[in-house]
Amino acid sequence: MTRRRHIQIISIGLIAIAIAAVAIIDSCQFFSNDKRNDMILAKTGTAVLTMQQVAKLVPDNMKGTDSVHFVQNYVDRWIHNQLMLEKAIANIDDKGYANIEDMVNDYRTALLVYKYQQLYIEQNLDTLILDSQIADHYDKYGNNFLLDSCAVRAVFVQIPKSLPDGARVRNLIRSNKPEDMVELEEFCFKNARSFDPGVDWRYYYDALAQMPQGSVKNPMVTAKNGRCIEAQDSLYNYFFMVKDFRDVNEHAPLIFAKEKIREILLNHRKNDLIRNLEIKIYVDAVNKQRFTNYVN
Repeated sequence: MTRRRHIQIISIGLIAIAIAAVAIIDSCQFFSNDKRNDMILAKTGTAVLTMQQVAKLVPDNMKGTDSVHFVQNYVDRWIHNQLMLEKAIANIDDKGYANIEDMVNDYRTALLVYKYQQLYIEQNLDTLILDSQIADHYDKYGNNFLLDSCAVRAVFVQIPKSLPDGARVRNLIRSNKPEDMVELEEFCFKNARSFDPGVDWRYYYDALAQMPQGSVKNPMVTAKNGRCIEAQDSLYNYFFMVKDFRDVNEHAPLIFAKEKIREILLNHRKNDLIRNLEIKIYVDAVNKQRFTNYVN
């Protein structure tokens, strides 16, 4: 029998076994106590893949033909990987194998320590970050936070076209006098469909989206020059005035840095927890004489 023919027969057998396995899985009998749990799906050398190993990997919502294909693909990948593993073991000398064993042990140690550290953090981390703590960090390191998109503080007014006060709004929105802003706020509170006093920083294009689409021809030029933008539709007059502008890569206002600062402060707390945990474990081990250092 040729090698190709032999492989084809094995593949056909695997498909048949996979279909039988999925049939058992789909019939909800996988967790029964009979011997079908130990049905062998594939074997290479001394390695064996059973239905129990594969069945628990099949997603719960996967049924029918999809389940069959999943099992077929998994078994095929397992055979290829196992054959490669056996070839590698046969061709790596004792020194190379020992190095791999050391690497595996180091990785296992690091993984176990990391898992315990994460568990300790979950159980002990104080996640409450006060606004005052964020503000303090921003005051010290604010220059480290740069904008990834231009931002503005801009006044926006939307009033019905029926109001004969367009000139008044235009003059008030352009003014930098506090009393004029108070007057504008009072007017808008009574008459405006929408009003943004421009106190808070916003990303420029988010703020500009309040204007009718296509009403601003050169948005960046308009923003940088501090021009008052006016537009209208069938029902409303719109006014948009940039009071402050910051471009990309300039110092980000606090509102845009808050979440990053929150993450930084939480990471600081996590690192402090781990450092203190290591010290605590070490001191406890010294007091209980749980280790001996023959070098120092």
